[in-house]
Amino acid sequence: MDTHTQTIKVYQDKAEALAAKFDALPTRTKHIEETFRLLNKSNPLVVEIGCGTGKDAQLILQHTDNYFGFDVSQGLLNIARVKCPNATFFVADAISFVFPNNIDILFAFASLIHLNKEQLGALFKKLFIALNPSGILRLSLKYDKKYKEFTRQDEFGTRTYYYYSDKEILALAKGFKVLTKEIEHFQDQNWIELTLQKPA
Repeated sequence: MDTHTQTIKVYQDKAEALAAKFDALPTRTKHIEETFRLLNKSNPLVVEIGCGTGKDAQLILQHTDNYFGFDVSQGLLNIARVKCPNATFFVADAISFVFPNNIDILFAFASLIHLNKEQLGALFKKLFIALNPSGILRLSLKYDKKYKEFTRQDEFGTRTYYYYSDKEILALAKGFKVLTKEIEHFQDQNWIELTLQKPA
């Protein structure tokens, strides 16, 4: 089993335990509200990559009713559908998902942390095409001064993570311009928070 398949299996098999962990984390209120302010468009089409239990979707849906989210875990999506009964959710992997071509905002909160450079670079190309002119990609990734791969085994199973520097991310995100960039320290880890925009 390759590392990506192995990682996805953890989210599928341990959905209930992971849901409790995810729901204990703070909602991304600051990041979500800032993104909608930057776009400044009425009822935009929003896609959330790795929506998990729908925790952030609850806040996103206060700003738009034109939303769908997807996740690799059916178990997490079952919880999301209870929290957001009027929202649309799909079981899907970001690598293989076919994105529509009229998206205004893409959220990827800690959901691309299992993609290596090749996978992330290919995904950025897909997301750039999928976004409308002036569309925004808001994402967070594990941060380090240099790209590295790290496999960890914990109570949930074995997962492989990738750490990126800001320079490495921006080299992969060709065509995007940077609206905001911030390094945040959370739960003994450094994260890079980026708001990228497709030029008008």
